[in-house]
Amino acid sequence: MLPKVELLQKLVGSGVIAVMRRIPEESAEQVAESLVAGGITALEVTLDSSNALSTIRRLSAKLKERAVVGAGTVLDGVSARLAIDSGADFLLSPSLHQDVIRTALRYGKIAVPGVMTPTEMITAVEWGADFVKMFPAAGLGASYIKDVKAPFPHIQVIPTGGIDLRNIASFIEAGAAAVGIGGNLLDRQAIAQSDFEKLTETAKQYVAAVRNARR
Repeated sequence: MLPKVELLQKLVGSGVIAVMRRIPEESAEQVAESLVAGGITALEVTLDSSNALSTIRRLSAKLKERAVVGAGTVLDGVSARLAIDSGADFLLSPSLHQDVIRTALRYGKIAVPGVMTPTEMITAVEWGADFVKMFPAAGLGASYIKDVKAPFPHIQVIPTGGIDLRNIASFIEAGAAAVGIGGNLLDRQAIAQSDFEKLTETAKQYVAAVRNARR
C-alpha cells in the first residue's frame, strides 16, 4: 500500500483521471493497461455497475504501483468502505457526502467529493477532503476555477464533465489540479473493436495537453 503522499502525487501526476464507467468486465484490464501505457496514472471505476468492485480489485492487484485505482459515484459510507476493501485508493463522488469523506480519511485514502458552489468547496475542505470535484465542469467553465481560487487558493479543484482536447488546456491554466475525463477519452467503438492502441494514443494526447498547459 502506497503512503498517502504518494497516492496524492499519482492521482494528479499525469493531470488526467480516466473515468471508467460501465466498461465491459472482459475488457477492463486491457483498457486500463492501454491508458497507463499512454501515461495516465489514475483510474476511476464508477460504482454504477454490478462488476465495479471486482474490477477495482483486479486492477489494483494488476497495476500495483504503476497507477492508482479508485472508485467513482460513491454516495455513502457503506459504498466507500466496500470500495476501499476492494482496493480503491481514492473515492470520487458527484455530490458532497460527509460520511464518504470520513471513511476515506479513516483508512488513509483520498476523498474527492463533488461540489459546485464556493460554500460547498469550503465545507468539503473543512470536512477533510483532499481535492474537490467540480461537476459539471463544462457548464461552469474554466474561468469559474480561476474565480474561485482567487479568494481560496488552497482549494485543489478537479473539474469533470465535458472536458475534451479543445478545452482541457484552459482548465489546467485556470488552476485545476487535474481533470476527470470519461467518454471523450474512452472511445466506446474502439473498446468494442478491441482497438486498444487507439486508447493509448488518445491518452497520450490528453497527457501531453496537460503537460504543455502546466509549463
